[in-house]
Amino acid sequence: MSNKKKNDQTTPAIVVSKYNNYLVTDLETLQKSDGEKLDTQPVTGLCRCGGSKMKPYCDGTHNEEGLNEVKKKDRVPDKVKTYPGEDIIIYDNRGVCSHDGSCVDRLPAVFDKDRKPWIKPDAASVTEIIKTIEHCPSGALSYGFGERRYQEWGQDTPAITTSKDGPLKVTGGVLLKDDGGCQPECKEHYTLCRCGGSHNKPFCDGDHLDNGFEAD
Repeated sequence: MSNKKKNDQTTPAIVVSKYNNYLVTDLETLQKSDGEKLDTQPVTGLCRCGGSKMKPYCDGTHNEEGLNEVKKKDRVPDKVKTYPGEDIIIYDNRGVCSHDGSCVDRLPAVFDKDRKPWIKPDAASVTEIIKTIEHCPSGALSYGFGERRYQEWGQDTPAITTSKDGPLKVTGGVLLKDDGGCQPECKEHYTLCRCGGSHNKPFCDGDHLDNGFEAD
């Protein structure tokens, strides 16, 4: 058996089908937003419909009304835009943004959702911009210099963290195996919908902020 095949078998993964819950394999670190560790199994079922009474675990509630988790036609387009500055380029994909607000809260001089263009890459230092972008959980934001784009921050430990009243935050390179061929903007970190309302399933699009979803 080659090393590559052996590694692929043990790499944690999230198996996604539009008719089923999230099936997480070989994951050791499942935790709440406050760091409390949660139990995992070789295959752990996590809720994605928003109705489970055992969140983040699936309790089979989706079987009562059925599940058909597909992308909606009116979703924000999955498209990367560039905002070049004198010293740094900021890349943004609104289609996968989970709207956690970390960018506008941390660096409003650069990121202002009420302004057009909403990103001004010359309004703060390169160091401040990089630190802010590295707090983006969805992979929507990244940065670059010249022809090189940076999307990964060296998160080595595969983990899933439940955010309060929000999505599943996936870090550390957990594989996404989607039968519809969906892939995250960044394979190292991304956010998955667990309220059932996203227009860009399986990824979070911030719909939980408006539909009253409560968890964790």
